[in-house]
Amino acid sequence: MAFRSSHSFHSGRVNTVGIDRLPVLEQLSLRGVQWSWGAVSHVLQCGAEAKHLVMKVEFCGDSDTLQPFPEVDLVEFFNSHPKLCKFEVHGAMFASLCQKNSLKNLDSRFLISSLEEVLITVRSPLNAVTIESLVRYSPMLRRMVLRISQMKNCHEAADEFFEEVSKFAHMSNGRVRIE
Repeated sequence: MAFRSSHSFHSGRVNTVGIDRLPVLEQLSLRGVQWSWGAVSHVLQCGAEAKHLVMKVEFCGDSDTLQPFPEVDLVEFFNSHPKLCKFEVHGAMFASLCQKNSLKNLDSRFLISSLEEVLITVRSPLNAVTIESLVRYSPMLRRMVLRISQMKNCHEAADEFFEEVSKFAHMSNGRVRIE
């Protein structure tokens, strides 16, 4: 029997979440304006077996101050979620999936073996290298959608981002689409 777990809090902030490991989890959804990083990390650890992960939290922080998400190692994240088939993420959370140094000294056997679909909602320019890495290391990937929503930074960085992802989408044999 598979379960779905949805944790939403649309106003205010989430500081703690009290759940245990969720071994038979089909879908895990995190939504809200502000979650503490400790709460996000705890839920992600408990839902490491999820096949469909939705991460749509706008900001991080434990107090009244809205903070960006801390850097998350891309390789560690996907190694910790080996069954992940479908990944939906808000741009701010996706931006935290930096590579640090993990892709520079990468084990040649690293693959994101189950990932088939990715949806990234983008409101400001992101690191196109991270997007490219998802496609490169996901042999089962059928579709990646970059949904541009109310782009706020309309200057040179946004132009460079669009140029990089447009080139990348063109070269991806139809797997990457920009909406």
